[in-house]
Amino acid sequence: MIQIPAQRGIPAPRLIVLALSYGAVAGLLALLTLSGMMWLQGIVWGASAAAFGDRSPLQIVLTILAGGALLVLLDRIAPSEDIETLLRQSADPGGMPRRAVLATGLSAIVAVACGGAVGPEAGILAVVAQLSAIVSHRLRGDIEAQRVIGQAGTAGALGGFYGSPPGAAAIEGDTIGPRKALELVAGFSGFLVFLGVARLVAPDGVQRIELPALTESSTLEFGLVLVALAGAAAGLLFRALHGVLHRLTAAIRHRWIVILAGTGIFAMLAAALPLVRFSGHHELVELWGLTESGSWGELALLAAAKIVALALCLASGWRGGEFFPLVFVGAAVGGALAAVTAVDAGAAIAVGMAAAAAVGWKRPLAAVLVLVLLVETPAALPLLLGAGVGYVVNLLLPDRDAGRASSDPSDPDFSIP
Repeated sequence: MIQIPAQRGIPAPRLIVLALSYGAVAGLLALLTLSGMMWLQGIVWGASAAAFGDRSPLQIVLTILAGGALLVLLDRIAPSEDIETLLRQSADPGGMPRRAVLATGLSAIVAVACGGAVGPEAGILAVVAQLSAIVSHRLRGDIEAQRVIGQAGTAGALGGFYGSPPGAAAIEGDTIGPRKALELVAGFSGFLVFLGVARLVAPDGVQRIELPALTESSTLEFGLVLVALAGAAAGLLFRALHGVLHRLTAAIRHRWIVILAGTGIFAMLAAALPLVRFSGHHELVELWGLTESGSWGELALLAAAKIVALALCLASGWRGGEFFPLVFVGAAVGGALAAVTAVDAGAAIAVGMAAAAAVGWKRPLAAVLVLVLLVETPAALPLLLGAGVGYVVNLLLPDRDAGRASSDPSDPDFSIP
């Protein structure tokens, strides 16, 4: 893809101030939204555990089915949208369909609360998008400021949530233009507010990923290349399955059938393998124990089941993000291979996470920028190796969806495939 740089200089000071201030607001709103979603999730699963027993099949099936029923009701308000659509609409917050965005936010909250195998990004982005639409309405006539509001809101929210301002700025793709500088400013602002407030109100609430300790020579092992290829293959498997399910569900006229059928299958899968519930971020620690015990078969099964669960949820209206579920998949793949080979467990898990996320998420640069800052254990080289292999795989199998690239030649980030 050829990137055409804009013939513009440094962004105007007023736009820098706008991106800085609104990024901070978005970071705070992201924290409040995430905290609310996690609180509701705890209430839902705590109540169902008291009634049916924690992790019992009955608890899991009934809770997930209840979530599916709520999603059917919300779908009657307005069809919800996926994250890619929300990201595209952020360039024009004043023109986004607020009813659909509201339905998306509510659907994402239900998905997280009821154990969907997705991340909370959709709910965070939808809440910030609603505020961006309101603010943009007050800025009618100032198209440039409206656009900064939309992009700064997204960058500030995701910069705080992922803990990686550069990762948030790279999510829309590797483009060159003055807007990226503003997104980076907004991402840092949102990150600082998110992290600062989180540490004030909940010092233990900001959870980074701590891998098993890496040995000094682990980053040079040739076997890690095989782990990276396996992680990339897992990402490709998710992309293929998601595409197949998307085409199948698009052919079904009644959306409620899609939601209930997908929910039912997911509920049965989660009842058999409870670890496939939720985003996978907080469940990663359970994979370390399985790796240490050499349970490679269970790890491989969990990786495959998580891929199916994620694809099912996304295709059947459980709105959310792909990143943390794919990180879970890659970690399970890396742990399984470490259990049957001589490669270092910590390095293999890091490589697997980066490769699966880079390919499945279709954003190798964003994946490595997020993981390098999110992972507590020093693992930069294994993460770069996994993301590098993922980058090559993405080059060989380019994304046919042109939705992430602008089609407007006047856009400072216009690109020609």
